[in-house]
Amino acid sequence: MNDELHIPQTANDRKPEIGMKFASIDDAFEFYNQYAREAGFSARISNSKKNKMTNEVVWKQFVCFKAGQTDEARSKNRASSSGGPIKKRARGEVRTDCKAKISIVKQQTGPYWSISLFTEGHNHDLSTPSKVHLLRSHRSVSAAKRVLTQQFSEANIPTCQQMQLMEIEHGGPESVGCTERDIRNLERDMRDEQKGIDAETLVEFFTSEKEKNSSFFFDYEIDSDNRFKRCFWADHKSRSAYSIFGDVVVFDSTYNTNKYGMIFTPFVGVNHHHQTIVFGCGFLSDEKTESYLWLLNKFMEAMPTGAPKAIITDQDPSMTKALAQVLPQTVHRYCLWHILNKFPDKISAVTFREHYQSIKNVIKNSTSPEEFEHGWKDVIRSANLEQNSWILLMYELRHKWVPAYFSHVFFAGMSSSQRSESSHSFFKKYVSHKNSLMDFITRFNRALRHQRHNELVADHIDMNEHPKIKTNWPMETQMVKVYTKKKWTEFQDEMSQSHGYFVEHTTTRDDIMIYNVVSFQSSSSKPRQLMHDRQRDHISCSCGKFEFDGIPCRHMLAFFRISQIFELPEKYILKRWTQEAKIGVVYALDDENTNDDPTRLLMTRRSNLSYKASILIDYASLSDEGTKFLNEQLDSLHGKIKEMGASSTTVPSSQTRKNSDKPRNIGDPSNIRTKGCGKRMLSSKEKSTSKARACHGCGLSGVSHDKRNCPKLHDWYVNVSLVVHNGYGGNGFANEKD
Repeated sequence: MNDELHIPQTANDRKPEIGMKFASIDDAFEFYNQYAREAGFSARISNSKKNKMTNEVVWKQFVCFKAGQTDEARSKNRASSSGGPIKKRARGEVRTDCKAKISIVKQQTGPYWSISLFTEGHNHDLSTPSKVHLLRSHRSVSAAKRVLTQQFSEANIPTCQQMQLMEIEHGGPESVGCTERDIRNLERDMRDEQKGIDAETLVEFFTSEKEKNSSFFFDYEIDSDNRFKRCFWADHKSRSAYSIFGDVVVFDSTYNTNKYGMIFTPFVGVNHHHQTIVFGCGFLSDEKTESYLWLLNKFMEAMPTGAPKAIITDQDPSMTKALAQVLPQTVHRYCLWHILNKFPDKISAVTFREHYQSIKNVIKNSTSPEEFEHGWKDVIRSANLEQNSWILLMYELRHKWVPAYFSHVFFAGMSSSQRSESSHSFFKKYVSHKNSLMDFITRFNRALRHQRHNELVADHIDMNEHPKIKTNWPMETQMVKVYTKKKWTEFQDEMSQSHGYFVEHTTTRDDIMIYNVVSFQSSSSKPRQLMHDRQRDHISCSCGKFEFDGIPCRHMLAFFRISQIFELPEKYILKRWTQEAKIGVVYALDDENTNDDPTRLLMTRRSNLSYKASILIDYASLSDEGTKFLNEQLDSLHGKIKEMGASSTTVPSSQTRKNSDKPRNIGDPSNIRTKGCGKRMLSSKEKSTSKARACHGCGLSGVSHDKRNCPKLHDWYVNVSLVVHNGYGGNGFANEKD
């Protein structure tokens, strides 16, 4: 310890003096702390004394942060009193028994406090001006910064990047007013605040949303232990969107969105710009049929119109059973993308390489169930997969996933739940597996606002930009004003491609005329069959694009052209793809009650003041005179604002309960293990057994035999290498694809 006393070098008007008066204890500490900042040390509040009669504080002491015993001495005292060792923090000694301090006493008459003792000297080195901002009493996360960091977290910005943004805004780390560790501690404290009250807070939040807007829908259930079990919610915009675009719904579950492992289950669809939109969301604690039944019933209760015409899900037995009970009239389709991705795991590597493309062609290009079944039997026989149990199961379920069985059903151009997968990917940019339920909802709502803003951008483009037309055909001029830009691009491409086809009449049956539509470039390809029902004046094509996508196909447009039909008949224009899709639907204002949100009010005020202040600073910093003048005015303003009491205004955390003293009726959910989570760790015996799994090349098992040394795979690679080496295939695989 250094015995030499260090006397701070500060201006006399900023140095404490005996008899100096203050209006309150807070004012006195603020003065001493400001003195400490200029002097190069940190201040802290120490002892106090109370009047025994009135229990009122009459004496207070503020000391240097190095006052008192060393950490080691205090640890020894605590260890001896507790009877055992305590866990030590990984930090050095701070306390040096420094005697620098001030004492204040309350005057007997009047509300003022005065300094009764001032010890100036320190027994340690004082901090330099470049490091004084790191001292504890000169660091704090203000109310505005607290809200700002919460908003950064809602946007999934890491803490380190939050600090970088604030450093840029304030002109360097020394001007931020806090450190990265302070923000991490704040985040920790906020997480601790939610422990045990997370589910209760979520229900209170949903209740307040319902009070703000009666069109908000939510419901929840608890289990026998009073723990949060499942919930469903949908705001007014989601419900309104369903009334327009709810003809096709994609329903899927995703994982790792919250710390409890609860399953997030969004219901999504597509709008008139073919953008993903959300109709409603749920949390489930399990994937049993009972849970899906509850969720689907709540979904139908919340939606303003009837059941969707079609729904796409993954291949989940519980979900399938629940859908059959709740939505018996809705066409249910399994996700084609998921099923195709399972082929590499269900068949051997050699079979996959040699036959997968043929299998895929049969699945995707068959125009009728009969054509698919005939082609499927041939390709499965060729691949020697007649006894593969998974292939047999998929054939039994073919009416649930093969496109040929759905060509007559409108699916808004979606053949898989990839729409939901992409939605999950989008939302996971905002959420993580560490989120509490309230964290998730806050971040999810921010993502939802971003998603809806994209729709506004697309609406704006449709209103103010007019795509170029390529021909003088009146139908093109007609539809460029009708379709949204996204659907117009698709329609224009079909119109352009229609010029590459010729139409020939083949037969007439009763009032139905049948035509073949053949491509000029590949006349050997299979022609599409087009039927014209003259009695109903209706056109249908074997490609099924209009029925499936809702956009007339190139074959229909070729027929219209030769028939001199210059404008697209109204019956072939789906309103859901037009710029007028939302006309007639009233959206409630979602900002009607935001004036009651103190957090949003604070950030609005801060944003306005920051903008004006930045302009002043830019001008003032151009000269010494301007800088000095603004600095003096800011000091004056600071005192006046303090007198208004603005500094004492508190802002509640956005994630805490409104009534923390309210009895807790709902327990937080238990940690859940679902089919989507990681696999459990294997024992050493299981690991050795797993090494003997079947080879994907030949199907044989053995610890020293796998696809890396399989003789069948080796022979296949040799044959391919010979083909490439002898020049029969050039680059081999590319020519095979062509």
